[in-house]
Amino acid sequence: MKIKEQTENLIKGDFRAAAKLITCLDDKKMSAEIIKLIHPYRKKNYVIGITGAPGAGKSTLTDKLIRCFRKQDKTVGVIAVDPTSPFSGGAVLGDRIRLQDHATDEKVFIRSMGTRGHLGGLSSATNNAITILSVLGCDVIILETVGVGQSEVEVMKVADSVILILTPEIGDSIQIMKAGIMEIGDIFVVNKSDRLGKDRIVSEIKMMRELSNKKTDYQSTIIETVANKNEGIENLFKEILLHKDYLYSTNLIDIKRKNRIEKEIENIINDKILEEISAKMLSKEDIAQIVDKVYNKEIDPFTMANVIIENYISKNIIDKR
Repeated sequence: MKIKEQTENLIKGDFRAAAKLITCLDDKKMSAEIIKLIHPYRKKNYVIGITGAPGAGKSTLTDKLIRCFRKQDKTVGVIAVDPTSPFSGGAVLGDRIRLQDHATDEKVFIRSMGTRGHLGGLSSATNNAITILSVLGCDVIILETVGVGQSEVEVMKVADSVILILTPEIGDSIQIMKAGIMEIGDIFVVNKSDRLGKDRIVSEIKMMRELSNKKTDYQSTIIETVANKNEGIENLFKEILLHKDYLYSTNLIDIKRKNRIEKEIENIINDKILEEISAKMLSKEDIAQIVDKVYNKEIDPFTMANVIIENYISKNIIDKR
């Protein structure tokens, strides 16, 4: 594929070019080339993260929010992060099936991405996919996480507003007690609120919100919805807009986005260092010997890691002399 040609098409607003470029993001070299070419053309947009346990109704809420933004004539991009198939290695496309009603809308771009084993509820290429959709001209980007429960806190590092969805079902009370999960939510949604147990889960969210370490002037709101009946969606949409206004009026949006860039650069550096050490220092034989030494208790993993890094640094210093 001619990357330069596709990036030029992307800048012009070509949805097909966006799809082709996102497909290339799993290749790190191609990914770096794409981002270098398109980064200066990033446009202003707003990223909404939707997270929660499997079956909470993330895709249904995403569908409803797309409709709300389209009524405002906003161009919407959706990145639905799905589990990776153990057979094909691709994404299990459940979310895209649920969003088929928007398939013919020329101002809605929907793409499923597999986690590829990446933890935290996102794909390792999520940040770059957001950059592509920004250059494409999406006013709003909705990021729907894979739905792995309490471990998917990574969405808070990527999204401007994070919507945490819970349901009045057995197990949710345990989920919200997990360390870190309450801190990621800017807006709490109790979906399927027509079911028994709704008042209990709302009370527990309020209690945990008071105990949360997340201290800002913005008081996170609890919205009750029944997404499949379109109940509570307008209230949720209004709350998203209020949180957006709060972030812009306090300049917190700039702080969040600069922190995101800092983290992204750190991740790239870490990946490069690991790649460098693996490619230039450690052969398969070296790795096998290292594993054997740790396995036989001759050395612990932390000491071994330090030895490898020190050897790498020493070797580079000698090579440069």
